[in-house]
Amino acid sequence: MIDDPIAFEQFKERFASNQACISALFDARWPDGFRCPCCGQTRYFLIRSRRLPLFECASCRRQTSLISGTVMEGSSTSLPRWFQAIYLLSQPSGIAATELRDILGVTYKTAWLIAHKIRHALSLEVESRILSGNVHIEHADYGPALYLDARQPLLLAASLDEQQQPEFFRFWQPSPDHVEEGFFRRIARAGIEAFRTTCTDGSPATIIPPAANRRHPALRDHRRHVERWLNDTFCGIRPKHLQAYLNEYGYRANHAADFLGSDLLLGSVLRLSAITPAITYPELTKDRPVLLPPWHKFESKKKWRGKWLRLYTAV
Repeated sequence: MIDDPIAFEQFKERFASNQACISALFDARWPDGFRCPCCGQTRYFLIRSRRLPLFECASCRRQTSLISGTVMEGSSTSLPRWFQAIYLLSQPSGIAATELRDILGVTYKTAWLIAHKIRHALSLEVESRILSGNVHIEHADYGPALYLDARQPLLLAASLDEQQQPEFFRFWQPSPDHVEEGFFRRIARAGIEAFRTTCTDGSPATIIPPAANRRHPALRDHRRHVERWLNDTFCGIRPKHLQAYLNEYGYRANHAADFLGSDLLLGSVLRLSAITPAITYPELTKDRPVLLPPWHKFESKKKWRGKWLRLYTAV
């Protein structure tokens, strides 16, 4: 869904030409002017004989493509289509690959890859932020509401300010090795320590047990919003790519107060897309350790569902 169709049409008109996109991408990648990635020289010769310009360093003669070192590197998709995708992933609701395919007029695989490349840039920014100071950690989960042993356990943590309000938060999907299987899936103590080692500066943390009622109101709202967003926008997300979508949500939610205007958030996403090297399709689709579906312990998925049906009808 497009949040503001009129604004999107205005954006499309503004960046309908390659030249308009080239100028904006140049400014996003080099806000202080061109700088050679090899020697740091600022003087260059502009080569216009290709679809996209090349910048030849006046000192070392290295030629730099406008899209090299960006999420667009290696892509044959036009810049106006890339800019439309960046706009749509900047809007509060995000966008599913199926809808992006229809809007851009590309294949599903291309739309999926474009969205994930932009999402990867947002993920790297989120994961580069270390929680510090007053760190608050809560347990969360995501998955089918009726089948409790199929829900993916998560951690939701935040750095709180002096008024106990979140300054920055993030969702974290633990390694399968750090999850205890059972009637419910729970994150083991080793998983919490792995999170603190990886995602915090080691500051003392308040850890809320899974069954406790002392939930932070703001984090409780994020738990509800992210599940609704994943289900309404994407019809659910499988564990393999769940962390990337959680990071996408986290990026927009964390910067909601910083970017009060949509143009500012769009500029931020464009800037990240312009300075983040592209992730390849093989890297995106390679196997990752994820929790096995709970029905692998049963002879069939039908028998696993039958267990829950008998449980609910007995209540």
